[in-house]
Amino acid sequence: MRFTSSRLWALLSISAVLADSANALQARNDTVCLFGDESKAKAACAAISKSYPDQVFLPSTGNYTSESTAFWDQAAWLHPGCVVVPFTPENLAGAVEYLAKHNVTFTVRSGGHMPVAGHASLNQGVMIATTHFTEKTIVPLPNKYGVPHIRAGAAFRWQDLYEFLNPHGLVLAGGRVSSVGSSLLLGGGLSYFSGYRGWAANSVVNYEMVLANGTLVQVNNRTAPDLFWAMKGGTSNFGIVTRYDISIFSTGQMYGGTVTWATNHTQQYLDAQAAFISPGGGQDDPKAAIMPNFGYDPISKLNNSGTVLLYDGPDPNPKALENFTSIPTTFSTAKVQNFSEITASTSGYSPRDRRWSFYNIAVLSSPQTMDILYANIRNNADAILPGVNCSVGAAVQPITKSHLQAARNLGGDAIDLDPARGNFVIALIYGYWFDPRDDVKIKQWTDATLASIKKETEGKNLYYPWLFLNDAGQSQDPISTYGYGKSLAKMKAVSKMYDPMGIFQTSVPGFKLGYELHSC
Repeated sequence: MRFTSSRLWALLSISAVLADSANALQARNDTVCLFGDESKAKAACAAISKSYPDQVFLPSTGNYTSESTAFWDQAAWLHPGCVVVPFTPENLAGAVEYLAKHNVTFTVRSGGHMPVAGHASLNQGVMIATTHFTEKTIVPLPNKYGVPHIRAGAAFRWQDLYEFLNPHGLVLAGGRVSSVGSSLLLGGGLSYFSGYRGWAANSVVNYEMVLANGTLVQVNNRTAPDLFWAMKGGTSNFGIVTRYDISIFSTGQMYGGTVTWATNHTQQYLDAQAAFISPGGGQDDPKAAIMPNFGYDPISKLNNSGTVLLYDGPDPNPKALENFTSIPTTFSTAKVQNFSEITASTSGYSPRDRRWSFYNIAVLSSPQTMDILYANIRNNADAILPGVNCSVGAAVQPITKSHLQAARNLGGDAIDLDPARGNFVIALIYGYWFDPRDDVKIKQWTDATLASIKKETEGKNLYYPWLFLNDAGQSQDPISTYGYGKSLAKMKAVSKMYDPMGIFQTSVPGFKLGYELHSC
């Protein structure tokens, strides 16, 4: 094993694995590059295939191709030594036991919406896909968790659950885009009901998961309260979830849908969101939610903007959303309808024909916030991306005090943000493009934009010191910002308790406990 920074020892803090692991780790600031061992991967693929026939796919087979490219982001299409698709959680447990014992790098893919290359797939290692974990079972009261819930195998996309629950008049606080998968819950997750139900993860009442030693366990507030807390935002640091038990609640029809606006209405949209997030604005009504976005094309110099609107009630003209609904639209599905119909309108949000970049920064809500974000995104695009066939922009997602208070009321989480610090927005700074030769240019734009937004917002006392894991990018370190830095030590202690050899810290890519680890 080789190290390029003595700081890696502090980052990993699991000396036994560092001493014995044959996986090469190369550190740069808070990001670590993981090099797998091709011979170990081949041996693992053969051994697991022998134990679990028809559950291992090798390169050049059709199933290997379909599973290894089932990613929204083409930049995430890598070359694992094989893909393991377990039939049962017990099969997965056996595979993990082998991989951990033989120190083989591996990773896990559920819905395939992870836009960080080298996290959910990898080179020279084993990729696990949860494709066969498809259980959907409604569990009414009375039950041991004290709330009605759904048992949902980890293979689901959110639209699967919404359409399954709709005939029963039920819904849950889950992902906002129909094609996103279950792992959204591991980063916290935003829902259209976050204003009064907190992070999507706060609705999980139990995790069925495989630990590093190959045991299959039920993790909830009674069986393992420390691990249960850490899983709410803890992503791939403690095990592999095979099933989520998620609380559900009754619902009726509500107002919502997707709307888009013409480029000449961009400032009106920015003003509408500025009003929504300002004191006394629409976000003060916890039943109101938006999933907004604005984009910019540096070739045509045209903007595009739109949002998903939702009001949890059958009011066809909700006052909380009036600044948006007053803008003339180029497209709209907004009306009073079933929740599953509203989320179905997002089906076009995840085309799989391009390369994507996600990074984020948090900014306090103010009348200036939207104009600051827009100006920095556009000015940097004009300076760095002339002639590049791409679109860049931001999805500016409001986080309210009521959201953070609801998260605490539901038992809390490792994210642990204080409602008293006020409302803020997560600015998902994104780009999509088509030519791999433009990767460097997009990264230059991203770095410049994040830096200029941070500089300006710090100067205006608007910077919020936290990163949202679900929207973080390669080299960002979201977990170190949890609880404004206070959660990390407890999460490391939980890791040492349930994964004493540090398998999920050194052999599995992702946002780790104090650094970012990606396959090279």
